[in-house]
Amino acid sequence: MIEERGRVVALEQTGVWLETVQRSGCHSCAAKSGCGTGLLGDFWTNASRVRVAVAPKALAPIRLHDTVVIGIAENTLATSALLVYLLPLVLLVLGALGGDALLSALAAGEPSGESGAMLGALAGLALGALLVRVYSHFNRHNPNMAPQFLRVEGGGTPCSIPAVQLP
Repeated sequence: MIEERGRVVALEQTGVWLETVQRSGCHSCAAKSGCGTGLLGDFWTNASRVRVAVAPKALAPIRLHDTVVIGIAENTLATSALLVYLLPLVLLVLGALGGDALLSALAAGEPSGESGAMLGALAGLALGALLVRVYSHFNRHNPNMAPQFLRVEGGGTPCSIPAVQLP
């Protein structure tokens, strides 16, 4: 289970809204105070809000500004990342190969340039993006794809994640 901490910003009857801060890997580095990349990471840190369903029994002790730990299964994250990143890339390459082969077959063996490969690559990329969109649409209510509430951290002490104003 991959865990993330967030600060409770709103309570509902069936869940909570959390604000999580997205940080780079530089925050765990010992040299971050003397590194320009670490300083830029601090400057560009942004927050995102996510709604997490919580059982009514577990919801009772949660208060605003508590630190809550949520998680998602490792295999779910790995499978989704492979699908989102790899499928459009593979279809882009296959589309480029197919477009080039199709245009050279239509041109009866004459050199056709790269226009067939470029058009095929764009078509493959668009198809990959569409398939990712369809996959996410069909899995939008899948509980395995949603973050799971794990626990309140620190016995209800306020969160150490800095408050960031979202536009």
